[in-house]
Amino acid sequence: MNAESGGTPGASPGNAGFSALLRRAIAPRSAAIQVIGFALGAVLVAWVVKGAIAAADAPGRAGMLESLAAAWRDRPWLIVGIAVTTVASLVIDGALFWLVLRPVRRLAFMEIQWLTFLAATSNFFPVRLGLPVRYAYAMLANRISFAEATAWFAAVTVVILASLGAVVAATAIVPKPGFAWVVLVLAGIGAGGLLLHRIARLGPVERTMGRWTPMLTTPSTYWIGSVLRAAEVLLWVVRMWCAGEILGLGLDFATVTVLGVASIAVMLNPLGRVGFREATTVIVANWMAGGGLDVAHADAGFTQLALLESLGEMLATVPLGVVALPMTIAWYRARRAEPAGAGTP
Repeated sequence: MNAESGGTPGASPGNAGFSALLRRAIAPRSAAIQVIGFALGAVLVAWVVKGAIAAADAPGRAGMLESLAAAWRDRPWLIVGIAVTTVASLVIDGALFWLVLRPVRRLAFMEIQWLTFLAATSNFFPVRLGLPVRYAYAMLANRISFAEATAWFAAVTVVILASLGAVVAATAIVPKPGFAWVVLVLAGIGAGGLLLHRIARLGPVERTMGRWTPMLTTPSTYWIGSVLRAAEVLLWVVRMWCAGEILGLGLDFATVTVLGVASIAVMLNPLGRVGFREATTVIVANWMAGGGLDVAHADAGFTQLALLESLGEMLATVPLGVVALPMTIAWYRARRAEPAGAGTP
C-alpha cells in the first residue's frame, strides 16, 4: 500500500482537534439533536413502510415483492441497474472528495474511496455517522485540523450545490433529456464556476479558507468535479427510474430528475438520512404528480417507490462498507505510522 503523501507540514493538530470534536459531538445539545432526528426518522420510516404494505391492496397495484419477482423474471436489468448506479455514484462521490482536496493535499485515490464506502454505510445507522467518520479519519489519520477538514467538506458541498442547481435549472427549461439539456447543464455549471471564482477571491472568503482557497479557485478541479457530480445526479435519476419501472409507475424524466435531486439535497440535513430520504421521495413524487402536499391521498405506489429505491441503495452500499472497513483500518494504521511532518502539501 503506497500512500501518495503523508501529514501536513508543521504541527499535527489531529489528536487535540479530534478530542475537541468528540466532546462537541457528545454534548447535550448535539446528543439531543441526534435523538430527535432518530425519533423523527423512525416515525417517517414506519409511515412509509405502512404505506408500502397497504399499497398492495390498492386497485391495480401489485405488492413490492411481487413487482420485484416480475422484474427479475422479465427485466432483470432494472434490478441490476439499481445496484450498478449505486456503486457508480459512490465511486464518483469518493473521486470528488479526492479531486477537490488535490490542489492543496495529495492523498491516495483508493484511500478516499474506501473511506467513502465506509462513510456511506455509516449513514444507515440510527445516528448519522457518515460525516463524523470523515472528520475522524481526516483529523486522526491525515492530521488535518478541524477547520481545514471543514473547509474541505464545505468546498465539496459548494461543488455539489452548483451541480444540483445546474441540473434543476436545465430540467425546468427542457424537461426531456437530449442535447439541449446537456448544453444547459454545462452552461449552468460554467456560470456557477465564474460566480464561485469571484466569491472565492473576496477578502473574507480568502481569510477564512487560507491556503485551502485553491480548492475553490482551481478551474480544472471545479469543472471536472462539477461534471462528475452532474453525472452522479444522473445516476441517482436512473436509479429512481429503475425503481419506478419495477413498480410500473411510468415516471417521466422531469419527475425522476426532481426526485433524484431532492434525494441528494435532503442528505445534507443534520438530522440523519433514514426516514427523511424516504419521506421526501413520497412528498416530492406526490407534488410532481399534481397532488401538492396532501400526501394523505398520494398514489400508493409512491411509498413503494421510496422504500424500494432506499432499500436498493442500502443493499448495494452496506456490502461495500463491510469490505471497506478493514481496508480503511489498514490505511489508518499506515498513516498513523508516518512521521507528523511527512509528505508534501
